[in-house]
Amino acid sequence: MNEKKYKRLEYLRHNIDYLSIRERQEYYELLNELKRYDGYSDDDMQEEVEADAYEDSQEHWQEPDYAYSGASNSEGGSSRRASRNHASASPSPRNTNIKLPKKPKKPKKDKPRKKRRWLRGILAFIILIIIVMAGFFVYGYNRGVKQEGGTIKNESFTGTKNSDGSTNILVLGADKRPGQSSDVAHTDSIMVLHISKDKKTVRLVSFMRDTLVLVPGVTSDTGEPNVKINASFTIGENYNGQGINLLSDTLKKNFGINIQYYAVVDFSSFSTVIDSLFPNGVEIDAKFSTINGQTMDEVPVPDDLSETQGMASSDKVLTAEQAAELGYPDGGGTFMMIKQGKQKMDGRTLLNYARFRHDDQGDAGRVARQQQVMSTVMSQLKNPLMLFTGASALGTARAVTMTNIPNSFFLTTGVRTLFSSAGGLDSTTIPADNDWTNAYDKYGGLGLLIDMSKYRTKAQSLLGQ
Repeated sequence: MNEKKYKRLEYLRHNIDYLSIRERQEYYELLNELKRYDGYSDDDMQEEVEADAYEDSQEHWQEPDYAYSGASNSEGGSSRRASRNHASASPSPRNTNIKLPKKPKKPKKDKPRKKRRWLRGILAFIILIIIVMAGFFVYGYNRGVKQEGGTIKNESFTGTKNSDGSTNILVLGADKRPGQSSDVAHTDSIMVLHISKDKKTVRLVSFMRDTLVLVPGVTSDTGEPNVKINASFTIGENYNGQGINLLSDTLKKNFGINIQYYAVVDFSSFSTVIDSLFPNGVEIDAKFSTINGQTMDEVPVPDDLSETQGMASSDKVLTAEQAAELGYPDGGGTFMMIKQGKQKMDGRTLLNYARFRHDDQGDAGRVARQQQVMSTVMSQLKNPLMLFTGASALGTARAVTMTNIPNSFFLTTGVRTLFSSAGGLDSTTIPADNDWTNAYDKYGGLGLLIDMSKYRTKAQSLLGQ
């Protein structure tokens, strides 16, 4: 639209109340042309035109020259015609500049409201996941109770928290749970699982069972360490049924560390938990040292569950002479043949692999395999597909394990730790391989004498105080 047409449109707009039919028709034609030129919608332009027309009409009626003076109708008519002619001849000075109407802004969308709806949806989904996981946990727990024939009675324990908010859990692998039979339980694996306050660091410290220590109430505080650390558990169970407390006190006395929770897993319950977690088996790279100086592709490993669960397909019976040739001091029996290298193991096979100590590395080799098993299991639990089966297996683990860990800890900290720990499982052994001196305990058995001051400092740096 050229400048001449703009000026004509502006003139007609400011005299909208006095236009003839022909002039109004011209006004709307020019207006439509302006709309096409400027990209306005019909509704936008119509609202602006009506607002301008109303404003101009109000100004005209308020001007003294056009006000009604009480004259006759003919005089009033003449006065109004004069007013119209005057307006046509002399438009208001404020209208001399051409001003194009501004394009109205589009209303902003209500983003906060949409964001709140999105957050509510996410929150509802998380709540649903928690409810479903809780259901799987209860299902697994009931399955474990049914298998055990009832709930397990826990041993009384006085735990101590770390001052930095981290958590230490004493994990014991025993031949049987305390109170399970008339025989006293023995433990061949002693581990402390450390979970940092932010749940992002998980550390496993294994204590070799033959390490010589001071046991409260058993050895003199002024004497040399002369009792194996695993014996403190058996002594406590034998005298007053307080094996876990005495072992915890022994760790505190020698290494200065606190234990808040405990878990005692026997052979049968370990196998059950693994099979619940991994119905298709656990992928692991089996590693054995030489046996009596020989490198073997397939290693005969004592099958601890053959008496209660029968022979497995991979089991083989060795005579005392055959076992002696391999350096086994306990005579013949049922052995599970486990190949070296990568493979899938069920719970029973994984248990036998973790407990094996008859290669040339002895107890150090067993501790290394136990740490490997723990690390492998925890890393494979991080698979998102394990979210619900993992909750069910944790329920089963809770039912078949003697522990004072609250169920809420299993569902919250336990699951969160499995999926949030950044660096996986950091494993350490006390003492380190061959960092000891052979010595005898007070009962005549061969044990490991270590630099207690050195390892006390190391244990506290790894497990807190």
